[in-house]
Amino acid sequence: MKHLKAGLSILLCIAMIITFFQAHAQTGKIIYVPDNFPTIQAAVDAASSGTTIVVRDGTYRENIVVEEKRDLVIRSEHGPKNTVIYNTGETGDAYIIELIACKNIVLQGFTIVNDKDLLAHGIKIMSDNITIANNIIKGPNIGTAVTMDSSVETILQNNTFRETFNGIQIDRSSGFRITNNLIIGMNGYGINFRHNNHNNLVDHNIISSIQSTVPEIAGTGIIIDSDAYSEIIFNSIVGCQVGIKVNSPGDSIYLNQFIGNGKHISIQMANTTWNSSPLDYIYDGKKFHGRLGNYWDDYRGLDQNHDGVGDTPYKISEAQVDNYPLKELIKSYTIISSSTQTLTTTFTTSTTSPKTSTSTTQTITSTSSTP
Repeated sequence: MKHLKAGLSILLCIAMIITFFQAHAQTGKIIYVPDNFPTIQAAVDAASSGTTIVVRDGTYRENIVVEEKRDLVIRSEHGPKNTVIYNTGETGDAYIIELIACKNIVLQGFTIVNDKDLLAHGIKIMSDNITIANNIIKGPNIGTAVTMDSSVETILQNNTFRETFNGIQIDRSSGFRITNNLIIGMNGYGINFRHNNHNNLVDHNIISSIQSTVPEIAGTGIIIDSDAYSEIIFNSIVGCQVGIKVNSPGDSIYLNQFIGNGKHISIQMANTTWNSSPLDYIYDGKKFHGRLGNYWDDYRGLDQNHDGVGDTPYKISEAQVDNYPLKELIKSYTIISSSTQTLTTTFTTSTTSPKTSTSTTQTITSTSSTP
């Protein structure tokens, strides 16, 4: 009987150990879906801090909630073209992926779609220090591709948002960066700063073909309804009904190019800076020092000193002008920062296979200035 009790005790201990390791994914290790867990949600639920979840090629029909997690990487093995997540929500306005009360989460390398007749949304972020990189979110039947609410220091980088109704919606968030994304074919807006946002950076994005089919709604590249001390720089805004709608003071908008929009800027209220602080730049093989504004495809002023900057201001509204309009597209200028580091003026978007857990590859430091 003694040996039987001892044996049962050993078996019980083994069972407890196995249960512990199943419930707590090995910290700092890589786990695979579906090898180790049948679904992405199961892997997320089991993962502890420091875990990388690698999702094999395939189609995954599940809505995923990542809640109160820290220090996770959730990535596809071979990029978004090979790894597709479909909405399974049975009611309208479901989010396909939600990040709630998390910190330091990386999500990269997925295609996110909705093949149901009900409207769904892409990614909801109510967390801090989140990186969303190398993903594709595409319509139809996607309302908003990404929603940020009460988020700090989130990065959206190298994503493609295509033919959803809206692109990126932002509320009560700060310190985020939206960079090198392709936002194309929306029916509402590309990016919308809605409520109480500040100190953010939107750079090197291509925002194109935002055309509303609803008469009372103008398809708008960027809407700034409530934001302060943010910078919108090095973006290409092309073929939108309205390029940028400004209804909030205190932001800086410069070194962007506005091409083929029905109306480049719509202003309801603004005290916006439309040019950089003085900086060094190279134009037409020569080095210059001065302020740079934006490129407007309907600007007709002269450039008699051949520094790449128009000699007369570009009128934006009765109260707002760009005093330093560019004569050529942004690619014609090489910008040199005060630390002599060359800042790229090209626009590149990528949804290549993620190989590492990091996604920030470029640092741009710029300072708000007065005209």
